[in-house]
Amino acid sequence: MTKYKGIIYASLGASFFGISSIIAGILFNRCSIEPGWLVTTRMLFSGLLLLAWLALRKNNIFSVWTSLKSSLRIIAFGIFGVLFAQTSFLLSVFYGNAAIATILQSLGPSIIIIILAIKSKAIPRRLDIIAIFLSLIGVFLLVTNGNLGELSFSASALVWGLLSALGVCAYTLIPCPLIKEHSPLNVVAWALLIGGLISNFLHPVTNLPANFDQVDLLLVSLIVIVGTLLAYSLYINSLKYIEPHIVGMLGMVEPVTAILISTLFLGISFLSFQKIGIVVVFLSLFLINFPTKKK
Repeated sequence: MTKYKGIIYASLGASFFGISSIIAGILFNRCSIEPGWLVTTRMLFSGLLLLAWLALRKNNIFSVWTSLKSSLRIIAFGIFGVLFAQTSFLLSVFYGNAAIATILQSLGPSIIIIILAIKSKAIPRRLDIIAIFLSLIGVFLLVTNGNLGELSFSASALVWGLLSALGVCAYTLIPCPLIKEHSPLNVVAWALLIGGLISNFLHPVTNLPANFDQVDLLLVSLIVIVGTLLAYSLYINSLKYIEPHIVGMLGMVEPVTAILISTLFLGISFLSFQKIGIVVVFLSLFLINFPTKKK
């Protein structure tokens, strides 16, 4: 039962990330908003809101700072995990497009499995390897409809996209020891706040984009609450119940969610290869969660 709870948490978190990507795309088209400002705003306010909520519920929000080892890890998670992943992905979208960014970021789970295999000195399961290839194929079909000619690569988009795949690994693996000793919500709250404070030095939240109106404020609020606070809380909570590589693979729900929302609200219809891509992605999720027979 606990494993299914982890799967639900990770899937919901990925879905909320997908919603956030759609809203961010709308914002980029509506006003002259910069990725750095959006990163600062979403992390800073979501971190503050989550810490305030935990404090009101009488949680010891300073528990992660009781040891040097824990303190260093939470700082590393905030900077090299959450901040790095958010910034690199949005920059890949900004300099390229969502298709390029999503495909490159989807390499993250593959890297996670390789890292864990090296650490444990064990060869990944055959099903894991097959699932990796299926997930990559599925995401590719979803965002390109099987047409390589639709991709418009640029050097900046390529570099930031590859870095975002490393970001996926970082925010999946770094917090694992922390959430075994501390509340996952406490961990993610401090990571968001730390990342937001660091980003604020480069992109101050007070520098509002030009033509920023009430609709933009509503969209940013949705990104802060749904696409950041809830998304990261659910994602990090899932690591209590299931293995990191499974959590990483469930992140494939993100592009599926983004395309579904685009279809329902932005008038984009599914093409033939995109429908196949959805089936392939969910097949990969089934395989990665298929239990190994005990000998």
